[in-house]
Amino acid sequence: MEGFRNPVPIGAMLIIMGIILFYADKTSDEEIKIEDIGLKRSLVVGISQIFAIIPGVSRSGITMSAGRFLGIDREAIAKFTFLLSTPIIIGDALYHATKIGTVAIDKISFIVAVLTAAVVGFLSIKFLLNYLKTKGFGIFAIYRFALGVFVIATYYYRMK
Repeated sequence: MEGFRNPVPIGAMLIIMGIILFYADKTSDEEIKIEDIGLKRSLVVGISQIFAIIPGVSRSGITMSAGRFLGIDREAIAKFTFLLSTPIIIGDALYHATKIGTVAIDKISFIVAVLTAAVVGFLSIKFLLNYLKTKGFGIFAIYRFALGVFVIATYYYRMK
């Protein structure tokens, strides 16, 4: 388990997944719409989430990469990925909600925070989907690459 405590493999996986996302996006035929994904592609994309257990591999990044390799267009795979996250998010929220009962919390502030998060989340997803209609995943690949280099460089800098 030492590899999971060392940030170098995490940084390396950030870089590798950035390259995979970029390559998948650039080589995709980009023709399959969300209503045409079908059972086989859904299974491949769903199963690809298994790789998110590896530190540095994001669930959304791996599902979008898998979808692009399968020829699913950018907007469709982004929507599909967001839909796939719904049960995970609901499950996590319900799990943590059981612990809220023991915490003193102002209900009005909590409701305002939840509604604000929902609105900001909705607007962020809308922006992302509009962005992906005309642009690719390149900016996300660059971000992952830069973050991976930063993680590795920081680790070796602190080793001095």
